[in-house]
Amino acid sequence: MKKILFLMSMMALFVMSCGSKKVDSNVIKVGVIAPLTGNVAQYGVATVNGFKLKVKEINAAGGINGKKIEIVEADSKGDTQEAVNIFKKMVSQDKIDVLVGEVISKPSLAIAPLAEQAKIPMITATGTAFDITKDKNFVFRTTYTDPYQGQAVAKYAKSKGFNNVTILTNSTSDYSVGLADAFKAQAQKEGIQIKEEKYTADDKDFRAVLTKVKGYNSNMIFVPDYYNTIGLILTQAKELGINSQFMGGDGWDGIQTNFGKVANGAIFASQFASDDSSEIAKKFINSYKTEYKLDPIMFAALGYDTGTILETSLKSVKDLSSKEAIRDAIKNFSGDNLLTGSLKFDENRNPEKKVTFIEVKDGKLTLKEKF
Repeated sequence: MKKILFLMSMMALFVMSCGSKKVDSNVIKVGVIAPLTGNVAQYGVATVNGFKLKVKEINAAGGINGKKIEIVEADSKGDTQEAVNIFKKMVSQDKIDVLVGEVISKPSLAIAPLAEQAKIPMITATGTAFDITKDKNFVFRTTYTDPYQGQAVAKYAKSKGFNNVTILTNSTSDYSVGLADAFKAQAQKEGIQIKEEKYTADDKDFRAVLTKVKGYNSNMIFVPDYYNTIGLILTQAKELGINSQFMGGDGWDGIQTNFGKVANGAIFASQFASDDSSEIAKKFINSYKTEYKLDPIMFAALGYDTGTILETSLKSVKDLSSKEAIRDAIKNFSGDNLLTGSLKFDENRNPEKKVTFIEVKDGKLTLKEKF
């Protein structure tokens, strides 16, 4: 009987050791979940590249209070269930201390309550849906929210004399609907006349809806969506001879890769311009180009800034094994040494920032103005 009990206990220990990894007290494990392949891979790769660049600099300078940051990275492919499964594994097996991710709003919304329940401090560098952080003390974001930028674009439109606007909304995208709703609410306050047409994520031929839009003779068309869909819309709008001013939100970043020509003259809300002449931006741009042989887009800058937020916050934590202490340190972060502008978290753990407006010129993103 004793022999049987001994064998059973040894088997249990074996199963437990296989099910999780040993915690290394000499490192700070940061889980990074992002779409590295798929339709929005350009966002994910840029965000992760920016974060990795900052972590490389942190570790080269001695780490955080003598501990190096170890990145546990995984590709969500932009799929919500995949992102959830990855997060659960990172918590149960990889034993992460902090999560950086997700990159887009839908999987971020799914992971956020799980991070709150597990008490894992989470920072999404780029997830903009308002409810990601709402009522979640462990969840933060580096970017501004959908309502914040939607309101900003409406104010900007009014300041530039655009009083007759058509909105093209992807009714199946939380991101698109969030920006559209915020734009409409602010536009009403600004006295802007609004018309709205909708499409879905499955649509590829927009000629019918664009023909209706052309008939409205709006002097501005607001399209809050991601760059790959916007590229198709702009291509077909050009074929139909639509010459209105096109504007959008930060999901346009990336439009220059394949659709720079048809996007020429378009303006969108952002937080970073690759032709920013400030010293901090120039240093980052040079380092990023050296490391990746690419020009950084806004998502790379937000990834890098997320690393800066973590560095500053973690250095102030005496007990890095305490998730609550890490959470409180992030909550108290404030700084003006960020690429995307000075940042201090509000009561919902969201930042308030100036909105940078970008214009597409000759296939490149150029700084229009900060608003």
